[in-house]
Amino acid sequence: VSAQPYPPSTAATLQAELQKVLDETVLLHGRNVAVQLGWKSTDMDFSLVSGVVDLPKTGGTRPATLDDTFLFGSGTKPLTAVAIMKLRDDGKLSLDDSLEAHLDPLLTKLKPGTTVRSLFGANASKITIGHVVRMQSGVQDFDVPAFDNFLLAANETYRVHSPLEFVEFASTQKPPLLCDPGSCVSYSSNNFVIAGLVLLAHANVETWEQLDLASLLPEAAQKSLGKAKFYKTENLTQYLTVPGHSGGGWAKTPKTEIWNQSSTILGWTCGNMVGTASDMARFMWSLLGPEGDILPAATLEEMKQFKLLDLGWAKGSIRYGAGLMVESVAEVPPVWGHLGSYMGHGGDTYGFLSEQGILAQLNASLSIVANEDSDGIIVQRQAFCKTIKVAAKVLLGQQSKIRCMLPEDDAEDAEAVVVMV
Repeated sequence: VSAQPYPPSTAATLQAELQKVLDETVLLHGRNVAVQLGWKSTDMDFSLVSGVVDLPKTGGTRPATLDDTFLFGSGTKPLTAVAIMKLRDDGKLSLDDSLEAHLDPLLTKLKPGTTVRSLFGANASKITIGHVVRMQSGVQDFDVPAFDNFLLAANETYRVHSPLEFVEFASTQKPPLLCDPGSCVSYSSNNFVIAGLVLLAHANVETWEQLDLASLLPEAAQKSLGKAKFYKTENLTQYLTVPGHSGGGWAKTPKTEIWNQSSTILGWTCGNMVGTASDMARFMWSLLGPEGDILPAATLEEMKQFKLLDLGWAKGSIRYGAGLMVESVAEVPPVWGHLGSYMGHGGDTYGFLSEQGILAQLNASLSIVANEDSDGIIVQRQAFCKTIKVAAKVLLGQQSKIRCMLPEDDAEDAEAVVVMV
C-alpha cells in the first residue's frame, strides 16, 4: 500500500458519493437497519452512517449516529492474532511450539483431566500455535446450527458461557480433526477461542473472565482502536448502542433481537469486539497501512503469508494468513493487488455483519458494519462492493465493471457475480 494525497475537493466528493451508497443500501434493504462506514487513508479520516436504530424499551426508533457502536464478530480475530504475535516477539512462545505445551496446564486447571489430546485425539499433539492462528490446525468449528440455536435459546442466552464450553462443543464434532494438522486450511472460529486460551496461559490473570484483550495489544494498536471495547462477561448493553437483528441464515436461527444477552455468546477472543466502523478502519490502517506501527515489518510479513482455504466453508474463495484474510468482490479466488481485493477480515455474528481491511489500489482502509445478519449480502456484496466501485471512480477515474449484488439476487450464488480466475 502506498500513500497518495488528494485535494480537499476530492475528499468532499468521495464522502458525498459514499453517503449515497449507504442511503441506497438502507433503502434497498426495505426495513429498519443501520449501516456505518469508516474510512482511513494518509489524508482522509472520516465516518458515515445511514438508517435507523430500534429502541427496545419504547418500541420506537431514532436515527443512527456516527458514535453508535456495533458488534464486529470475527473482525476481532486480527486483534487476537496481533496479541499472539506480540507474545512471540516478546520471546514467550514460538509459532512452531506445540499447542499442548502451552495449553495443557491451563486446560487441566479449567477442568481436571482436560488436555488438547483428550479434546481432539492423539493426532492433536501435532498442532502448533502457528497452525491455530493460520486456520491450519484442522479443529472442527462450534459455529454450527445446533450450537447457534443453543446459545440463542431463552434459558441460555442470558447466562455466562465459558470459552471451554465452545471448544468442548467443537470437539464433539466427528471427526474431531478434519485433517492432519498443517495439511489443510480450513476456517474454524474455534481456532481463535483456542488462541485466546494461549493468551490466557501467558496473562497475569487468574481466570478467563479477567482476560482483557486490549491490554495484551501493542500500545499503537490500543491507541488506534479509539473507544472500542472487548467484552469479558458483561451484558451486551454495557457497550452496545445498536440492537442487532438476527434470524434465518444458514443456521436457521429464530428471529432474535441482539441487545441484552450475555456477551459471552459472542465466542470470547474470536468475536468480542464492540465499537464503531471508524475504530476498526483506523486499526486496520495502523496495522496494514504504509506507515503501520503496530507490529515490526518482519512480523507483519509473517502474518501476510496467505494460503487459499482448501477445505470446508469458503473453500477456494478466501486466502488466509495469520488472523488475516484476502477477499475480493471482483474475482474468485482473490488476487491481492487487483481492484476489488482487500486484506483484513470479515465479521458475521448474531445480528451483525461487517467487512474491513486495506483496499488494493485505493490506498485506504475501509470498514462497513450493519446490524443485520439474515441478509448475507447487505455489507460485502452491496455496501462494501459499491464503495469500492465509487472510490475507484472518484479517486482513480476508473469505471469499474465489478458487479455488486441486489436484494433479489440469491446470496448463496454470490460467486456468480464475480469472475472465476
